[in-house]
Amino acid sequence: MSQHNLRPEDLDRLGQALITMTKELWVVKDRVRILEAALAEAGVLVPDAVDRFQPGEELAQSLSADRALLIEHVLGALTNDQ
Repeated sequence: MSQHNLRPEDLDRLGQALITMTKELWVVKDRVRILEAALAEAGVLVPDAVDRFQPGEELAQSLSADRALLIEHVLGALTNDQ
């Protein structure tokens, strides 16, 4: 891809990258749900404990900062503002 913009010939590769990332995200989501179910079945985790969990201030701030950094990196790559 160009250093300055996305060329029309790059669109297929960008689309393929998004499809690949979506597949990988689904694998992670699937495994997390299976892990939660296995832990609940083993009595280690109460069903729906993750959904009901409210992070403390420190964890909430850390998650927020990590999320903002990920968004910054993705948007930076798309706009070439890295």
